[in-house]
Amino acid sequence: RLSGRTGARETRMSGAAGDQTGASRGWQFGDVESWDVPRTVTNAISRVAAEGGDPGGGIRLLPDDIEVRETESRTQAAVALLVDTSFSMAMEGRWVPMKRTALALHHLVSTRFRQDTLQLISFGRFAQTRTVEELLSLDAEYEMGTNLHHALLLAGRFFRKHPSMQPVLLIVTDGEPTAHLLGSGDPWFGYPPAPETIRTTVDELDRVSRLGTQTTFFRLGDDPGLGRFLDALARRVGGTVVAPDVDDLGAAVVGRFLHTRRGRPGSGDAWSAGGRWAV
Repeated sequence: RLSGRTGARETRMSGAAGDQTGASRGWQFGDVESWDVPRTVTNAISRVAAEGGDPGGGIRLLPDDIEVRETESRTQAAVALLVDTSFSMAMEGRWVPMKRTALALHHLVSTRFRQDTLQLISFGRFAQTRTVEELLSLDAEYEMGTNLHHALLLAGRFFRKHPSMQPVLLIVTDGEPTAHLLGSGDPWFGYPPAPETIRTTVDELDRVSRLGTQTTFFRLGDDPGLGRFLDALARRVGGTVVAPDVDDLGAAVVGRFLHTRRGRPGSGDAWSAGGRWAV
C-alpha cells in the first residue's frame, strides 16, 4: 500500500563509465563513449549515396556521420535503514520480521548493489549503528523510549561521510518518538510524546532532508497517532509512507529500495493526514 513516488534514484547520462544501454546516438563535442562503427559507416554510405556520389570510391567520414554507444551512468547510494528496537516491537511480534528485513536488505546491497553502502541503525532509548551480525544477535530489552531523533542524527552523520552518494533513508517503526537526546548526550523520555521531543526530531529530519535524502517511513501497527505523525513528516520532506503487514515488512523495504534504485522520477507524497501533528 503505497502512496506517492520518491525522487529519481538513478540518473542516465552520457559518460565513459556505466553499462551500455544497447542504444546509440549522434556524436556530440566532448563525448568519450566508443563509436558505434556499423551505424557510423552506414550513415556515411547513406550520405554519400544521397549526394549522388559513389560509395565504392571511398568514404570520408564527417562529424555528422558518427554515432556513439550510449552508456548509463549510475549514481551510488548511501542507504540508512533505521529500525525501531523499542520493547513494543518484541511484544507485538515484530522483532523477528525486523531482523529478517535488515538481513534481506543487507544481502541485496552486498550482492547486487555493491557500489552502494548500507548503514544499519537501531533505536530504542538510544540509537546505535550496528553490523548485520550485531543486529541479528540483539535481544529485546525492556526499556522505555523510541529515540528517532538520535537515529536521524546518526543517519545524517553517515550521509555526510558519503557526500557524492545519493542518500536513501528507510525508517521502520511502530511508535511515535518518546525520547530525544539532550545537549549532554543523555536521553530524555516522556510519554505521551512531549513537544520538545517532537520538535527536536522534526528539526533533525529537516537537516537530513536538506542533503537531498529520499525518505520512506514503514509504519507497523494501527496506532492512529503514529499514522498522523508519519504522514505529516512525509509531507514535510517529500517522502512516502508504507504500511505493510508485519509479515510483508521485508518485501516492502526491499521493494521500496529497488523502487528508488530503478530511478523512477517524481516527488513523494504521503497518504492524506490530519490531526494534532502540525510539523
